[in-house]
Amino acid sequence: MEERWYQRRSVLGGAAIAAAGVTAGAMADEGFSRGGDRPGAVRPGDGPWTYVPPGGSIQDAIEGGAKAVLLGVGEYRMTQPIVPTGGCTIRGVGQQTRLLATSRMPTMIAIGNGRSVDGVMIGDLVLDCADRAAIGIDLDISGTDRFYKGEPDSVCRLDNMSIHQPVLDGVAYRGRDTQACVTSRVRVRQAGRYGFRVEAPDNWWIACEATTRRQTGSSAGFYVGAAIPGSNGIGGTNNFFEACKAWYCRDYGWHIKSSRNKFIGCEAQDIRSHGWFIESDRNVFTGCVADTAGMRDVGGTAGTADGFHVVQGDQTSLVGCQAFDRRVGGEPPQQRYGFNVPATMADEGRVSGHTGWDNVAGLLNKR
Repeated sequence: MEERWYQRRSVLGGAAIAAAGVTAGAMADEGFSRGGDRPGAVRPGDGPWTYVPPGGSIQDAIEGGAKAVLLGVGEYRMTQPIVPTGGCTIRGVGQQTRLLATSRMPTMIAIGNGRSVDGVMIGDLVLDCADRAAIGIDLDISGTDRFYKGEPDSVCRLDNMSIHQPVLDGVAYRGRDTQACVTSRVRVRQAGRYGFRVEAPDNWWIACEATTRRQTGSSAGFYVGAAIPGSNGIGGTNNFFEACKAWYCRDYGWHIKSSRNKFIGCEAQDIRSHGWFIESDRNVFTGCVADTAGMRDVGGTAGTADGFHVVQGDQTSLVGCQAFDRRVGGEPPQQRYGFNVPATMADEGRVSGHTGWDNVAGLLNKR
């Protein structure tokens, strides 16, 4: 990504301000400056929080030194990415706080931008990429300068958010120090490529979900794997996923291309291709579910996709997992095999306690 936008101000205007054609600069001329007393002003210093109402500039508040930014009810119109500083918290009031991309941009929120940043927390808001922002939130952190008490990891938090219609990815995790980050209760809808693009190690996802809207042949609700060329990722290894769900995905639900990851109680539901496409070895799946791969509603063809399709399984285990076709609308089954795995994986007990029903060609296929 180009560096120049990192230096620019993120200009955010409420619907009324935008309709009047008023920019952040004009707002300052009219007295809507940092610390001003007029309605719509950013007011640092009122306790720990700096309140930025719709029509104010979130980036101005951050550049003015705010570390706890509180957003209100309304729409924040964005023309440039927000770039949080280390230790910054940005929090709204839930679904009523909506950040809207109004022009093309690489991301709506850039955490790190390839630099050293730690302790960022974003929560309780909606990001509407509107098919203009390539990525909803981009964590690209490299370097540990001035991390709290010499921490080796960036320790960021994303919680209770909805991210809609990114051109590419809902949330991207890359950079060598994007580690010890927790993402919880984040819902990505209609991603153009990946709901969650995981190219960094040692992180956690809890109760997250994703859908996609474009059939590319390789898109997925969750991509956990090797770095995409030019992405600054180092590979998504040694991560934890608990109670997360990919659904209504136009290619894969979960695409796993790295090792030493743990998946507990996660699900793929209503997927065009394989629910779980597990290309890399040395992963653990416990109590995970595949529900209706080859789904017609998202462009699938009956009998062509599996619930769990494991390419390598010498050191991978699936324990207590379930794969079924629920015969949506009373139609014939669509999911081919519940489990399609290397023969040695099944014969040596690395698929155990598995259950399922109504698969087109059967529950277990040993290749």
